[in-house]
Amino acid sequence: MLIFFLTFLNPLLAQDQASLPAPTLSYLRGTEFQHLMEQLIGKQYGYTKAQLAEIGGQSVAEYILYLSRIDVPLKRVIFIIGQDFSGSSYQNGYFGLAAARYLAQRKVEVDVVLLYPNDPLRSRLAMQCKSHSATLHFDILQNLQEQLNVQMTKNILANWLNDYDLVVDAITLTSIEQPKTPVREFMHAFSEVSKKVLAINLPVGWHTDNGNLYNVYVPQFVISLGLPLKGIKEFEGQHAIGGRYIPQTNTFNYVLPKYKIEDSFHLLQK
Repeated sequence: MLIFFLTFLNPLLAQDQASLPAPTLSYLRGTEFQHLMEQLIGKQYGYTKAQLAEIGGQSVAEYILYLSRIDVPLKRVIFIIGQDFSGSSYQNGYFGLAAARYLAQRKVEVDVVLLYPNDPLRSRLAMQCKSHSATLHFDILQNLQEQLNVQMTKNILANWLNDYDLVVDAITLTSIEQPKTPVREFMHAFSEVSKKVLAINLPVGWHTDNGNLYNVYVPQFVISLGLPLKGIKEFEGQHAIGGRYIPQTNTFNYVLPKYKIEDSFHLLQK
């Protein structure tokens, strides 16, 4: 009797499982994302941090050029480059700097704000940006205060950012619950110019797993590289994905985006 019951039940279970929709894309927790980056730059996959920066940065640049073609031309673009701490295996700023150089090579007017001292890779990427006529800014809050002879406020910083056609948030890949200067000032300023902000991977102030947990600014655009973070899943603006460095046959069992052969980024449909 039991054998008959199991024989009858197994096809039904298989039918139920087959009827479940297959996941269209994997979304990663922050720890999973960092582990993925560690694996990619490890012995099994053999990437260097610089190679990942180039692949991801090209995707960001091509996406920006796409936005420029379909809407108002983006002639002036500014990148805000931060630094990830807490033992992060990768820096969001690497992607931003590589993208800035790609755009500068294509004669887009590019400014780059470096919020923290450079590590060796950031220094090389920044030097490359400068060699292609991108303007680099250091100690920007202090310099603006001195130029304007006023106390810095989010409105003053936002007005400065508003002179650009697109603002790229390449500050962090990690959750920041209580950001400090200068990140705090830029996060507040982004809220004043949010309709022209593109965030790479994670808008500053958002939680990697829980999204806009602290109710900070919401960008107009997000581009995820490799795979998106869970915190971006409910984002309602235009979301693209790029950074085609995860092998289609990988040991992570992640569901990857379905790129066209010639594309360096893919638009996600809501």
